[in-house]
Amino acid sequence: MTAAQRFVLVRHAEASLNVLRDDDVMPGFDPDAGLTPLGERQARALAEHLPGDPAVRPPGPGPAPRPGPARGLGAGPDPAVRVYSSPQRRAARTAEVLAAALGVPVLADGRLAELRAPRAFPRPMTVRQWDAVLEDRLRRPAAEPAGVESWAAQRRRVREFLDSRCPVGADGARWVLVSHSETLQAVLFELLGLEDALLHRTRFKISNTGVSIVDRTEDGCASLVVANSKTHLARTA
Repeated sequence: MTAAQRFVLVRHAEASLNVLRDDDVMPGFDPDAGLTPLGERQARALAEHLPGDPAVRPPGPGPAPRPGPARGLGAGPDPAVRVYSSPQRRAARTAEVLAAALGVPVLADGRLAELRAPRAFPRPMTVRQWDAVLEDRLRRPAAEPAGVESWAAQRRRVREFLDSRCPVGADGARWVLVSHSETLQAVLFELLGLEDALLHRTRFKISNTGVSIVDRTEDGCASLVVANSKTHLARTA
C-alpha cells in the first residue's frame, strides 16, 4: 500500500548543554540553552540541504522535485507541509532556520519539548550522573528518577500530539517535527508501534540535526525510511 503520510524528524542543532564534559556539574536542567556557533552552522547546513533532498519529497508516485532551494518538499511554499517545533530555545532556533528555507511558518507545541526535569536539582550532579538518570528512566518506564518526567508520561504526551496534530488518514500530509533526543525517541517508538519492553535492548541514535523519516499508510502502518541521516553535516566540517 502506498504511503499517505511522511514524518521528517529532526533533532535540534548543537546547544551549549551538548558540549558539557562527563565531569562537569549541572545544578539543574536548563530548558533555555541556546545553540553554539557550531550549532548555528549545523542549522544552516540542514536548511540548505534538506529542502532539496530527494528522500524528503512526498511519498508515493510523482515526478522528482526540481533542484533548488525549497524544492524537496514541493515547489515553493506547500500547504501540505507543516513544521512543528518544541518551544525550547535550541529547537525553536533550529526550526526557525529550517522553516525559512521551506517557506512555511513554525508551529510551536509544548508536547514536543524535551523531558520535564527540575530547573534546580536537590543536589547538583555531574553529566555522567545525569546520563545515568536518563538511562534509569528508560529501564523503568513508569519511574520518575530525581524528579524527572517518566518515559511513560513523555510517551503519552507525544501520543496526544500525534493524535491531535498528525491524524492517521490525512492523505498527502507531510510533517517536519523539530524536537529533542529523548522526545524523538518517544515519537519513533509511538509511530512504529514499539513496546516499551524493547527499551532494554533497542534505542535509536539521534544526533544533533540528525534526520529520520517515517512513512505511514492510510491504515496506520508505519515504516522507517531513513534513520539519523547526517549528510548535511559535511558542510560544517
